[in-house]
Formats: sequence, structure tokens, C-alpha cells
Amino acid sequence: MNHATTNPDPASAPDPLAIALSKLDPSPHGFNRDSLMFAAGQTSKLNALLFWRATAAIAIVTAGVFATLYFTRPTKIEYHERQVIVDSGK
Repeated sequence: MNHATTNPDPASAPDPLAIALSKLDPSPHGFNRDSLMFAAGQTSKLNALLFWRATAAIAIVTAGVFATLYFTRPTKIEYHERQVIVDSGK
């Protein structure tokens, strides 16, 4: 069986689909890539900014609460009686 006759040489015959596609012009996409990227960056920046502002606010409130509790706690006064042992066995 001769396989050369059953498979035609693909380089000799141009593909009709490739010819039809090469004649088409690309359509304009209708959007500006740079403006979309800028808008996405601004939105991302805004979200990150809000997150860090909220985190800083929570940290300040927490520090204020702990400072208030630390500096307004009642002072402990402890009295210790000293026991003096006198050895009078001389």
C-alpha cells in the first residue's frame, strides 16, 4: 500500500480557511486598555487605603484602651510586718 497517494502534500495546496481568514480585517475593540488599567489600579488603591486606615484606627483605639486601663488602675499598697527573731540564749 502506498501512503504517498492517500495523503496529499499539505504544502502544495493552500488551506481555503487560512486564505479566507487572511482577507479579514480585525474589528476595533472599542475600549481603551490604558484607561481600564488605570481605573482598576485606582479601585485597588482605594480598597487598600481603606483597609489600612481601618487597621490603623483599630490599633489606635486598642492602644488607647490599654493605656487608659494601665494608667488608671488603683495602686496596690502592701504592708509587710517584719518579724525579728531575737536569740536570747546567751
